[in-house]
Amino acid sequence: MKKKIILVAMLLAATPPGYSQGKISLICQPACTVTDVTAHDLSELVTHPALPINIDWNSARLSTPASDAEQQFRQLQILLDLTSAAKDLHELGDKRQAQRIAALYRRLKVMNVIGGFALPMDPDRVRLKPENSPRLEGDYRLYLRTFPPQSLTIWNGFHESMQWIAGQQTATLTDTERQQRGIDPDNVTVIAPDGTVETVPTGYWNRRYHEPQPGSQLWLNLQLTSLSPRYQTLNQRIIQLLSQRTVRP
Repeated sequence: MKKKIILVAMLLAATPPGYSQGKISLICQPACTVTDVTAHDLSELVTHPALPINIDWNSARLSTPASDAEQQFRQLQILLDLTSAAKDLHELGDKRQAQRIAALYRRLKVMNVIGGFALPMDPDRVRLKPENSPRLEGDYRLYLRTFPPQSLTIWNGFHESMQWIAGQQTATLTDTERQQRGIDPDNVTVIAPDGTVETVPTGYWNRRYHEPQPGSQLWLNLQLTSLSPRYQTLNQRIIQLLSQRTVRP
């Protein structure tokens, strides 16, 4: 309950005086027929008749201009640390890991990020419990897509993406990738389309059966023990950035 109260407070924090409902800008893929709608709460928003049909609610995200700006600031801080980490690795003689960090920097730099709230967006879940439908007041942005992705995004691997195929396991999908020096061979972080984060054991000694959902992101954890303590949270910080469905539709 405490988390719900905090979330509602965050949603209302930037509300200008006099607002009695939320004004929501729609950012859709493909384009929506309307650019914005109004709603008093989340339930009214996700059932609004102006929304397109066949929405992929797993990837839908609601944000505010303020939360977007906060997430973009986090992105900038990560980019600065990646730049420093690549320089330090190069000076240590680990040119391969320095190149990997530089490639990661380039991908994250061009990624348009948003500060999506950790809210259930599926109308059935929103309407199930009153606490799933916080009141909306002020300006919001709703990011939607009307088709589920059928690919997997790979981070720190040989390829940036691969086609999702039913029945393929996370360990099998990343076997070759995890043989790289500088990559954790025993665990892969899987970020589901709804932002759920799961650590999947993938080593020969701890392997667990796991099939990623279509549209998931597979984060191959970087081994950064040769660097100073300031870099040891980089994996977690980047995962947090990705877990909020930060890639715009």
